[in-house]
Amino acid sequence: MVVLEHVSKSFAAIQAVNDVSLAIQRAAITILTGADGAGKSTLFKILVGLARKNSGRILLNGEDIGDDHSRITAICGYMPEKFSLYTDLSVEENMDFFAAIQQVPFGRREQLKKRLLERTGMDAFRRRRAGALSGGMKQKLALSTILLSSPELIILDEPTTGVDPMSRIEFFAIIGALKNEGKTIIMSTPYLDEAEKGDVVVFMKNGRVMRRDGLASLRASFPARLFRILPQGNIFEAMKAAAAVPGLQEAAYMRGKFIKYLQTGSENLGRFIPHLEMVEEKPTLEDMYIFYERRQ
Repeated sequence: MVVLEHVSKSFAAIQAVNDVSLAIQRAAITILTGADGAGKSTLFKILVGLARKNSGRILLNGEDIGDDHSRITAICGYMPEKFSLYTDLSVEENMDFFAAIQQVPFGRREQLKKRLLERTGMDAFRRRRAGALSGGMKQKLALSTILLSSPELIILDEPTTGVDPMSRIEFFAIIGALKNEGKTIIMSTPYLDEAEKGDVVVFMKNGRVMRRDGLASLRASFPARLFRILPQGNIFEAMKAAAAVPGLQEAAYMRGKFIKYLQTGSENLGRFIPHLEMVEEKPTLEDMYIFYERRQ
């Protein structure tokens, strides 16, 4: 649906987006993940025309949009990281206001509003001031306001940051339902467990795409074996022992009371760490991200 080809953007000496090529699949959830400063938000701003790229092309349905980002915004609902709700207005008044901005006809507005309030579980709070809502409710309201225009493409910039676990689950249930309706969704998150809910996962660092694939393909093509090691004695002393073995320190990292070790060669260097237990396990998306980030 949307394809980015060699897109770059810099702010003075800072290269925020660096030669990014990315295809966003129709009727799928594409999730960008990476640390702060990875370029996720800037990439979204470029898509909707809030930031101008320095180079590269953006194609919509195979056609280069050039500088005419209205071709994307006409079919897009964009929820930035800091979405501005009117705290003194009620839930319903906020929805009415954004529907008016988006020029949604009154009859259509009332129909959509009723449906969205029911879907998000916000109907019982329609008269509550937005400023009195919980973080999760605010995000569901923000999502509802951008859905009033019935967008084909939904762009969500870290929509669950600071949201409680139950609200995150509810939010992703709504996102899954939207995908099943044929919506194309691209979102960013710093939470790697959330990224596992995407049909396509994009690892980013320093404005670059490190890896992009479906979760099953990422797991199938992962080139390392992962071992969870319970160290003998102090974990910091165990990491010191790892630092003395060439190639081991770069492949080992601490997680809670365990050390995780990513083996890429034929020899299991983890045996040089004084340990009580060493168990091979399936890598999570977090383990994969750490692997590719360290290789880069």
